[in-house]
Amino acid sequence: MRRFRIPLIYLKHMRVPFQLTLAPLFFWGLFLSGAGLGFEVATAFVSLHLCLYPGVTAFNSVYDRDTGPVSGMMNPPEVPRGLLTFSLALQTVGAILAATVGLSFLEIYFSIAVLAAAYSHPTTRWKASPWGSAATVAIGQGVLGFAAGWSAASGGLPPMQQEQALLGAISAGLTTLGLYPSTQVFQVEEDAARGNRTLAVALGPVRALRFGSLCLAAAGASAIWLMSREFELADAVVIAAAFGAVVTHNELFASRLAGASLDLEGTYRWAMRTSTVSTAGFLLFIALQFSST
Repeated sequence: MRRFRIPLIYLKHMRVPFQLTLAPLFFWGLFLSGAGLGFEVATAFVSLHLCLYPGVTAFNSVYDRDTGPVSGMMNPPEVPRGLLTFSLALQTVGAILAATVGLSFLEIYFSIAVLAAAYSHPTTRWKASPWGSAATVAIGQGVLGFAAGWSAASGGLPPMQQEQALLGAISAGLTTLGLYPSTQVFQVEEDAARGNRTLAVALGPVRALRFGSLCLAAAGASAIWLMSREFELADAVVIAAAFGAVVTHNELFASRLAGASLDLEGTYRWAMRTSTVSTAGFLLFIALQFSST
């Protein structure tokens, strides 16, 4: 019997390691829901981070056909035949898994998929608008990523009338929006040539990064306020330190770009380091929280 294997070039376009930088948003929702880990949570994580996010990323590759660096790949390979079909099939597998988690999670799953399609497809191409693309990322990856973690754990949507859910969602959305420019600054020339007016194209790389710093600071303020009211003061201090470190790193990145001391590869390395550091720090915080309960 012939064994099924996913072609390596498809795996590259999935960019799974980069998709895992979105995991903190999911775990933030899980943590604030007050529920624990379980089979449904694990299934939800797989459907989102190993099926939906890689699937919509491959979908985006079909229409972008980047030749320069993209988030998670310095030198992207050519787009192979069949990648569109593969991306849709992968998202379908994820939807089947999502359905086993619950209706609320499935609704969130489809909402993210629809926003991602509108972001990339030529008929809508929200990526071409600076504020349209920013809103799509903030809501689709941030707010809905947070809601996915909450829903997977609790079986329902976050009750936005509750301070904990509302501030958690706001901090998630602003964090995603704040980190978004750093994933675009190394694509400015290619995006501009293609007509994609991302934030980095519209504002310029340096101003876009500094806009990101303001969003990250606002996200940190929301999270610190939440932690100080609902949890221990020490937790608020840790969150403040974490967001302070990310904002500082982002500002150093902007300063290096303003001084023209980074080439294309250097810009890409700084951007990926920003994502890695912020992800690792927050996952460590979440791990410590779960280990103490």
